[in-house]
Amino acid sequence: MIPLLENKTILVVDDNEDIRNLLKAILEQAGASVTAARSVREAIDVFRNSPPHAVVLDIRLGASDGYALIGEIRKINAEYRGSTPAIAVTGYASPEDEERAMSAGFTAYFSKPFEPDDIVRTISTFLAGPQNRAA
Repeated sequence: MIPLLENKTILVVDDNEDIRNLLKAILEQAGASVTAARSVREAIDVFRNSPPHAVVLDIRLGASDGYALIGEIRKINAEYRGSTPAIAVTGYASPEDEERAMSAGFTAYFSKPFEPDDIVRTISTFLAGPQNRAA
């Protein structure tokens, strides 16, 4: 895999350790520096203290969900006039689920199972755009 995400920081958020580790490994193989979080609270702390270039997160996160997290991310972005790409990776696979995710503020949507290269290319494309920068 070409290191498309070299010198980029990515926050991965998933309450499932196996998926979290898989996403972390995929993104690190693409050259990214990855921080992993297992909850909305943990992810918000990481996001505020060390804003990543992009976020990859599950919509279903135990006690809370990715919709709550994307809302907080967009509030933080508004404070700093940033726009952090947020990629949903979820088991929800209907067109309605995708529409809800995109309306909530996600930048891209992938249902499980997903192709690792597709996620890497999508993040790389969003980060190449001049309108996108970390908060």
